[in-house]
Amino acid sequence: MTIMMSLEIEEGVSFDELSLVLCSMGDCSVDAKHLVGNFRYSNCYFVFRYVFPNDDVATDGVLVDWKVGVRGAFHCSIEMLAECSEDIKMFLENFSKEFDFKFVFSFQYESVYAWRDEF
Repeated sequence: MTIMMSLEIEEGVSFDELSLVLCSMGDCSVDAKHLVGNFRYSNCYFVFRYVFPNDDVATDGVLVDWKVGVRGAFHCSIEMLAECSEDIKMFLENFSKEFDFKFVFSFQYESVYAWRDEF
């Protein structure tokens, strides 16, 4: 059994930028429509896709003044939940150090776990 965590990133982010961080932490594959892979440590599966046209944030109760350019999902095995959490946290920290894009990270677009904005 798995749970899904969702990541919505503001418009302007590219798969090249995402893959710099994701591919350093695991195996990934990039084509014109998707970026997919697994973290080495937890084997957490991730998939990202561009949003055309850019869309509002879908996470419940989140109102922001930016549009989503990429949506991603992390599929975490219940048995490896702690390890998945570590990998995702490290990814979000490394991504935030490298790039200034705003994002919302949530549990299935319901409960917000992390929110990066201009503050």
